[in-house]
Amino acid sequence: MIQINKLESKKNQIATLLKQGLALHQKGNPEEAQVIYEQILSIQPNHFDALQLLGVLFAQIKEYSKAVKFLSKALEINPNHAGAFSNRGIALKGLKRFDEALASYDQAIAINPVYLDAYTNRGNTLQELKRFDEALASFDQAIAINPDYAEAYYNRGNTLQELKRFDEALASYDQAIAINPDYAVAHYNHGTVLQELKRFDEALASYDQAIAINPDYAVAHYNHGTVLQELKRFDEALASYDQAIKIESDYIEAYWNSSICNLMLSNFSEGWQGYEWRWLDHQFDSERLKSDNPAWNYQKTDERLLVWAEQGVGDHIFYGSLLLELLEDVPNLLVQVDKRLLSIFTRSLPKIKFYAADFKLAESDYDVHVPIGSLGKYLRSDKKYFLRTKNRFLKDDELKTAEIKKDLVALTPSNHKICGISWTSQSEGTGVDKSTTLKYFIETLDLEGYTFVNLQYGDTKDEIQKVRKELGVNIISYDEVDNFMDIDGLSSLIQACDTVITIDNVTCQLAGALGKETHILLSFDPWWGWMIDSNKSPWHPSLNLYRQEKINDWDGAFKKLKIAFF
Repeated sequence: MIQINKLESKKNQIATLLKQGLALHQKGNPEEAQVIYEQILSIQPNHFDALQLLGVLFAQIKEYSKAVKFLSKALEINPNHAGAFSNRGIALKGLKRFDEALASYDQAIAINPVYLDAYTNRGNTLQELKRFDEALASFDQAIAINPDYAEAYYNRGNTLQELKRFDEALASYDQAIAINPDYAVAHYNHGTVLQELKRFDEALASYDQAIAINPDYAVAHYNHGTVLQELKRFDEALASYDQAIKIESDYIEAYWNSSICNLMLSNFSEGWQGYEWRWLDHQFDSERLKSDNPAWNYQKTDERLLVWAEQGVGDHIFYGSLLLELLEDVPNLLVQVDKRLLSIFTRSLPKIKFYAADFKLAESDYDVHVPIGSLGKYLRSDKKYFLRTKNRFLKDDELKTAEIKKDLVALTPSNHKICGISWTSQSEGTGVDKSTTLKYFIETLDLEGYTFVNLQYGDTKDEIQKVRKELGVNIISYDEVDNFMDIDGLSSLIQACDTVITIDNVTCQLAGALGKETHILLSFDPWWGWMIDSNKSPWHPSLNLYRQEKINDWDGAFKKLKIAFF
């Protein structure tokens, strides 16, 4: 009788502890819940519920190895528990042991063929493996079991978005939202699809819905800002980024995009300060210089200052416009640039020592250092400092230019002017919006009295041949110059032209640096260096800007350019 009482007392004690542990777990107190579960296991080491719940707890706090250990032990005790298999699958997925995770979900489904969470988790794992069609099948199975399962529609939408089947993704998110109108993340992802489709007003409405449901939804505030930025509503975009930062004080992308907005608005002090966040943005593909030498303190100095390369060749030209001014305050300059720029930079700025961007200088060769993209912080902290901007800072090879000019004139009717053209950008992400086809470019431009010269880099033969055949317009390709590799030759080719018409790419940066009269066609939401609204560039006085007034409205931009020409 005494033994029975002890056994009952032990059961009651465990039941009480389990109830306490569950309550703490559900209230979001994992540390306290863990203590309770471990106390149960100290009394009964093979207690299934304590082992399984401890495994779930560790999975929730992302200690996946411990989660697998406890869930596996629980399954040794009860090998027919679908929930434990599904939860072990989640932990295995967290460890990126995807095949084992799938096997665990399959075991859960074999035990319980209508286990919705197992189908959903299986689908998410397949999505992680980019096995999107199989993922869709898992989500569809969950929906077949329960047509009102909002999470399955949501996850199905995510998979369809990955497949770029955007209309179907929107329909899946709509279904999830119809079932659960307060599904904040579904509203948010609905917005991301609409943003991808450039349906910006609708995207804003979706983000607003997500924020109304969850006012502390930082990424929704951030994406709300990115849409406003694309719509050139910069002050509103700044407010959205500020809200995201209030919620997450280390929101890198929000700081970075905020800096771009401020630079566009000529708020240079705030803009350059935020521009330093670029180094923490995962999409920024330049690496910091690894050096034990100190960073430059932005003060005049006779120390040897290394200006090291970052970003691309167009950025090196853009920030290179500040080197002459920097030389006045820092006479001992060493500068790294793209190796294609070495000859023209050395010719143009002979008091500066230039090195290829990939050349590793010994630390004994310089005293302090600064990335080239941070020069604006020192030399363009206010609008007034743009008054120092010179019309040109790069010098072409005059003999080479004269030779090219002679060749072009020989190929040009006597009553024609020579117009260099460039129509496409290969920049990842933004290149499509900045580019046109050559046929559209020539057809829309419709300029008489000009002979066109190809300044475009890349393989252009097919496009040029098509324009010659379909429009009867001949475009000179000067084959002696490789427009991509031979920047010095391209500089002479640009200078040999009477004028240049281009979209926003390296060509326009080089033409501006050479002081060449250049006409640039800009997309609706252009690169920040073109600022807003103005038809002139504060960085390069010889550049004339023609902006889209509406998204993808190249016709309007070309119309403004033609008015300027005639």
